[in-house]
Amino acid sequence: MNKITKFETASFIFASIVGTLMHFVYEFSNGSPIVALIAPVNESVFEHLKLTFFPLLAFAVFEYFFIGKIHSGFFLIKAKSILLGVLSVIVLYYTYTGIIGKNYMIPDVLIFYISVLISTLYFVKKYKKNESKNLAGILIFILVWIVFIVFTFKTPHINLFLDPRGFYGIK
Repeated sequence: MNKITKFETASFIFASIVGTLMHFVYEFSNGSPIVALIAPVNESVFEHLKLTFFPLLAFAVFEYFFIGKIHSGFFLIKAKSILLGVLSVIVLYYTYTGIIGKNYMIPDVLIFYISVLISTLYFVKKYKKNESKNLAGILIFILVWIVFIVFTFKTPHINLFLDPRGFYGIK
């Protein structure tokens, strides 16, 4: 197993554990607006995207100091891989619920793990490809984080943001 594969295996394990635990952090924080910046505030699909995005981003920052410095496009490739994982959550969730007509907890949880796996596998495959400088990737991360912040506190009223209990955003 090469160094990249080892780091991405660790990334998968880290993101899987931390993402699973993050599901409960907002509730345990008694609704802290600070925690809402990175943890889901309700059961909407949008809020659950944070479970994939933030643990993978946190590990990427750690990973940069070990393998990222040797590749000028590390953060751009990492941004693409994490966005692919986030988009996988949306596509897989709406595909299976569209076919079945409702959602179930076990497939929902499996989608999270599959999406993290997709992200890490994409990174392993694309790591050595020539990409532009890191600034583009860093800007993507900042932009996505801003989107999470804005839509957590000022939530659009469309299904992606609808909690199954019938409300949007922070309750």
